[in-house]
Amino acid sequence: MSNRKLPDGAYVALEGLQGQAKAAMAMLPGQDKTQAREALGVAQAKMAANEEWTRKIVKALMSGDGTTTAETADA
Repeated sequence: MSNRKLPDGAYVALEGLQGQAKAAMAMLPGQDKTQAREALGVAQAKMAANEEWTRKIVKALMSGDGTTTAETADA
């Protein structure tokens, strides 16, 4: 039995946001930008497929106290 309390789309959107954050960090100088672009495309596809949840998560993160980020938020 899963302890997930939200629909699967919410968790996919969070995975997309986390993937986007990782891809952005991989775009820094000295990193393999080809892999970063591919990862970014996958992340953006997940976010686009679950746009409503992506917006809700971003809104919650923006209205928070700043200690929780897309990277540190867990399902």
